[in-house]
Amino acid sequence: MSVVVVDDKYRVHLPRRVRERIGISKGSRLLIIPFHEGLILIALKGKKFAGYLRDFVYDEEAHEATKYLFRGRA
Repeated sequence: MSVVVVDDKYRVHLPRRVRERIGISKGSRLLIIPFHEGLILIALKGKKFAGYLRDFVYDEEAHEATKYLFRGRA
């Protein structure tokens, strides 16, 4: 995990070790899934998700990561 900062142009710099670990570089496309107090980034790596997530509903209360990250605040 890494902590990053949003700059004055709303950009986020991904640390080198994170980029190398998941194999992303300049121009890589990332899918953003927003949820309560946060977001999830997924590297597309050539995958096409158009239409696949149309009916996707993220159940924050049931997700294990939400229970860990936001315990007592969610």
